[in-house]
Amino acid sequence: MPYLINDEWFATKDAVTDRCRQILARTPDGTMVSDADSDFLYGLFQHHDEWAEKAGDGVKGITTQLTFHGTRCFMLRRHCDTEIDIGFTHSVKLIPSTRAKERQPQKLLDFRSGARTAITEQIRLFRDQRLVGAVSCPVTGELLGRHNVAVDHIAPSTFDQVLFSFCQSSQINPLGVVVGSRDGVVAFLEDTNLRIAWEDYHLKHAQLRIISKTGNLKLPKPSIPWVELCSPL
Repeated sequence: MPYLINDEWFATKDAVTDRCRQILARTPDGTMVSDADSDFLYGLFQHHDEWAEKAGDGVKGITTQLTFHGTRCFMLRRHCDTEIDIGFTHSVKLIPSTRAKERQPQKLLDFRSGARTAITEQIRLFRDQRLVGAVSCPVTGELLGRHNVAVDHIAPSTFDQVLFSFCQSSQINPLGVVVGSRDGVVAFLEDTNLRIAWEDYHLKHAQLRIISKTGNLKLPKPSIPWVELCSPL
């Protein structure tokens, strides 16, 4: 049974658990986890039944710590400068199963991932330009910092909607796009002309704002009619 965490698919819950252990292994105690790992963990911890209580008025970031029992765990560093542990194994147990019929075709998932990779620099530049001084999240009100900030595509022009519109205007069938894998992890669009065209389209049409990672997870996810474009090859 596949499981979806922050746009990543895992074949089993054991695979999700392994991902968490890998993050713990590469993150020294008291250190904030990396941005990519943080995005994954924010998505995972939404399944924890005490997330709202543990997150309090907002989370600055996620760190690691050695427990009294000699094991290592994740800690939520809150805006009030207190920290509280949060169990990843408990979160994994509470992940609901995803019905196979609700899954998008793997080629579409790869295409969407490659399209996200193509605009990574645009997103980083926007984030760095806006993250100046005291800035609050428009959804949760919490102060934004390097470790808890995300970039949101303002609805109704969500990331998927902008990408869908690009495919419509360019008459692109996502299932026919060749997507490569850098280091076996990062998806990328192999067609340079297509990638540049998408980057230009996104730059012109995307409306962005900075938001907290917690707030970003609270936003509704509109349904996109990909089936209209994804005809079998």
